[in-house]
Amino acid sequence: MKKLLLLLLFVTPIICFSQTSFSCDLLEYCDWNEVTEVWEYDCDPFEYNCLFEMNKDETMFVHTTPTMKSTYYVKDKLSSEDNQFTYNVVSDAGNEYYYIFDVKNEEIKAITEDENGNSILIRWYVKSIF
Repeated sequence: MKKLLLLLLFVTPIICFSQTSFSCDLLEYCDWNEVTEVWEYDCDPFEYNCLFEMNKDETMFVHTTPTMKSTYYVKDKLSSEDNQFTYNVVSDAGNEYYYIFDVKNEEIKAITEDENGNSILIRWYVKSIF
């Protein structure tokens, strides 16, 4: 019986990712350095409260902030290894993103391009997962 409970504790986060909510309290923007080919490390996180809610079928999620609510539609579910769930998505405004829901490290990351074509990493730090 104990072995079954331990197995469920390790498998449940993987199985139950859908219909999951992530409450976040910090946000940071990082730039891609074309010369060194790494993300900049001086990203300066700041307080930013928001909520991500994934639907049951993992076909869309809603991002709610104090001033707006956006819907993101999953074009491709790319991976769900090591408690990291990756997606190619398009927002309700038509913008494309690569999203990583990193349950293990309690982060959500989005990669997109700015108006000049430069890659940007947006990282939210997860306060609570429910």
